[in-house]
Amino acid sequence: MKIYILIAATISLIACNNNTSTQTSVTNDTNIANNKTGNAVVKAHPDSTHIDSAMSNSTSNNTIVPGENIGKVEISMNDTSLEPLLGKPDLSDAAMGKAWLTWYGKKRDEHNNKTQLNVYTSYRDTSMRDKSVQQIRTTSSFFKTSQNIHVYSPFDDIQKVFPAIKKVPQSANDAKKFTVYDDVNNGIAFEIADANGQQVCRAIFVHVKGKSIRDIYIDAPSNE
Repeated sequence: MKIYILIAATISLIACNNNTSTQTSVTNDTNIANNKTGNAVVKAHPDSTHIDSAMSNSTSNNTIVPGENIGKVEISMNDTSLEPLLGKPDLSDAAMGKAWLTWYGKKRDEHNNKTQLNVYTSYRDTSMRDKSVQQIRTTSSFFKTSQNIHVYSPFDDIQKVFPAIKKVPQSANDAKKFTVYDDVNNGIAFEIADANGQQVCRAIFVHVKGKSIRDIYIDAPSNE
């Protein structure tokens, strides 16, 4: 009788261990699957109409503040903070300690255009120990200034809000596609293109106040 009891206990223990092993496997597989979907860990391709879910924790954080930020990406923030916030960039154009980092939106916008976020980083100072964000560019209409200026705003509306903007030099190739206007002191600039006989904004820059967007080593990326 004792032998039968011992055998039954042994079988029960083995079954219990197998269940625990199965549960652990399911939990680990779920974690891996969640990481691959990118809800909170991997955000190289944000799952949103624009790039808003990767740049803000709430839909209310869609502000453009000249000289300061676009959403949660801020001027002067350390470049090491970008990947935890946005995920690995889809594209990087770097040279001599300077770089444009690009993240693409997963879906097209309301005009069926691809959206992108571009962040320019460079050494913070002459010590060349760390790098910081110097410029931010967005092609998404999700982000707006407090005066409701955003991508697709008419140029006339932009001029009324930012009367100090001035046309800045650009490459001959870019000049055929759009014109750049910069409010250097406030730290905001706009790419303006002709669309159906109207001048409209196709991208917005936020940059260091008092420093022109052309005072950089690498030209800003263009819309695809």
